[in-house]
Amino acid sequence: MTQNVCYNDKIVNLRYRLKGKQLLECFDRNLQRLQKQGLDENESEISTLELLSEWLEEAIENGIQPDELQERANRLAKYAFEQGYHYHEVEALLTMRPNPNGRRI
Repeated sequence: MTQNVCYNDKIVNLRYRLKGKQLLECFDRNLQRLQKQGLDENESEISTLELLSEWLEEAIENGIQPDELQERANRLAKYAFEQGYHYHEVEALLTMRPNPNGRRI
């Protein structure tokens, strides 16, 4: 059974909201790991950065408000710039792309 609650005068599915919060926790944990420890031995930096970006997109799709993501997007951009990525690469990293499969659930 799916539970819904009223949130800012609209109905929000709790399962999606919880998934959005879990995505943000994973984002925070992994970006912090990159900043403190760097990449794991067999980890691709660009793949990891793209995954972090996807988690932000998916969090929006699961009810997280965009203003809750601004600080995280700024941290991701700062990290990418510190690693030597160029402006257009960071811009592409932070640009939302349409999901060809529709909403991620």
